[in-house]
Amino acid sequence: MLSSFFTISLKPVTRPIFLYLLLLAVCTGGTTGELKAADNKALAADRKKVDSLNQLAFDQKRFDVAQALNNLFNAENLAIAGNYQKGLATTLFYEAGIYHQNGYDKKALATYYKSKLIFESLKDTLNMAIVNKEIATSLYASGQSGEAIQLYDESLTVFTKLKDQRQIANINNSLGLVQLDQRKYDIAEASFNKALALSIEIRHQYGEKKAYYNLGLLEEKRNNFARSEEYYLKSLAIDRLMNDKFGAALNHLQLASIHQQQGRSDASITDAKEAYSSAYVVSAYNLMKNASARVIDVYRQKNDILRASEWQDSLVNVLNMQIANEKEYALNFIEVIKNQNAKNTNAEKDLEKQKQVQKEQLLIITVGTFILIIVAVLAVLALVNYQRQRFFGKELKQKNEIIEKNSASLDQLNKEISHQNLLLEEDNKTKNKLLSIISHDLRTPLVNTKGVLNLVNQGMVPPEEADRLLQLLETQYLGTTSLLDNLLFWIKGQMDGKEDDKVKVGLHQLIKVLEEEHRMPLMKKKITLRNLVDRDLAIVTEKEMMRIVCRNLISNAVKFTNENGTIDITSRLGDDHCLYLAVKDNGIGMTKEAIEKVNAKQYYNTTGTSYEKGSGFGLMLCRDLISKAGGELIVESEPGKGSTFTIRMPLS
Repeated sequence: MLSSFFTISLKPVTRPIFLYLLLLAVCTGGTTGELKAADNKALAADRKKVDSLNQLAFDQKRFDVAQALNNLFNAENLAIAGNYQKGLATTLFYEAGIYHQNGYDKKALATYYKSKLIFESLKDTLNMAIVNKEIATSLYASGQSGEAIQLYDESLTVFTKLKDQRQIANINNSLGLVQLDQRKYDIAEASFNKALALSIEIRHQYGEKKAYYNLGLLEEKRNNFARSEEYYLKSLAIDRLMNDKFGAALNHLQLASIHQQQGRSDASITDAKEAYSSAYVVSAYNLMKNASARVIDVYRQKNDILRASEWQDSLVNVLNMQIANEKEYALNFIEVIKNQNAKNTNAEKDLEKQKQVQKEQLLIITVGTFILIIVAVLAVLALVNYQRQRFFGKELKQKNEIIEKNSASLDQLNKEISHQNLLLEEDNKTKNKLLSIISHDLRTPLVNTKGVLNLVNQGMVPPEEADRLLQLLETQYLGTTSLLDNLLFWIKGQMDGKEDDKVKVGLHQLIKVLEEEHRMPLMKKKITLRNLVDRDLAIVTEKEMMRIVCRNLISNAVKFTNENGTIDITSRLGDDHCLYLAVKDNGIGMTKEAIEKVNAKQYYNTTGTSYEKGSGFGLMLCRDLISKAGGELIVESEPGKGSTFTIRMPLS
């Protein structure tokens, strides 16, 4: 019966749904095909534009680096958006070349490696070898000759296999320079001659003139100036054919150097001036500077001070032009990079949004199709089970609410238990410390007092020694009294609801009384205590609390100040309507770790400059009392220079 019911119920519904899905598939298929064709056309146009921008940037980089870099960044964005990997790798390769050209060697190397990784993924062996060659050049420039030679050899193997004669000639020129730098003159000569022969054979003028120039450098190293001059002149002739002013300037400079070493001053000056003129055309300021320096040096050798001075002025002008040009260049370069970073960020966001939209659209179509089918099949079952699910859902919701409430209560209870445990641990620590202080720091002075009094009463010590011992007892009595006051006042402060009345306290008089209390230890260590507190200054607070705090700080200063030291107690009113009372000494000071312990309200105890002992309780009590009064204890100290303890208290 149930199966026949479903058959009867679903038939009239299923037929139109299947027809709708079939129609949807046909329409979607047709639309998708049209969209793909349009997308492919747009992608082809974008790839063509990427290649065009790359070529334009390559042509621009010699005379407008900023514009070249800007075009490369635009090409990079287009390549990323269109997933054009080869175009992106080429763009990164050209970008790295510009970074290397402008001295950003680390960024250049990183960008070269990015380009190399993409070419590797595309299995583009030729371009991988070209990138390796440029990486080798960068490594050689940074002094990594071994790695550079290895990469050159790898690239040479690839170019030989692919029979790329032009790149083989370029590699031999580069390898020869590394070998020349390593003073392997015969090996370098063989590399340069290979490059020369290949360049002549395939009419590669750039490789030919570079080979002649490199051979000139080699013969100059060997002090064979005649051969060196011959090679430079051949290289110069090709530079003139190619209208390469930069190369011509380099050759003229080397000729000027040779002529000067040969004592041919006039020829050296002529070549140096030619180098200057060629370099000026292409704004090659370093070459202009070197040419000027060469002219000046030769004129000085000839004792022609007037002309040397004229060229000295020319050199200054070149340096000024170079500085101005480099400044403008750097600003433009940085501006382009900043703009690109912003564009990259926006492009990444846009790309992410587009991907997200595409995913959502695909998901909607897929889910929509399945939903239509599932809804058609499950509609009847959903209707039958609706009331039942509603009942169970309501019951489940109520139970979940009860569980959540119980869970929240349990969490709160656990937090309270953890907090109580922490408080109990702190109370146990405090109890143990109090027992230690009472059993040792209070009991020991009483035992000492009894022993000294017995000795004095029985006449077992001379009168002078008895006087000294009694003075010692008086000092010990002061410390014991101070400790007992601290303990009693701290215990009183821990009892809820116990608080003294606040009265007007004259601070100058309070410090004066405390100074008298500390008269014996001050006299013993010959310490000068200067009460510089304003005589009219008063504050409304708990008097006993203020006395305990000030006494502890003064006692602490006496304890850690050397003999003949100084303690200054000063006061001031701050702009924040607070009183600042400072106890400053020139004693031994405190380390950072000690200050951190004091600020963390931890027990900190150490012996004084005359081996005075303490309980380590005073500073903790001071910070606690000041904090309860709404104030703050500020500690400033430097080992060997003294400490300053400042009480900051609100006036009202």
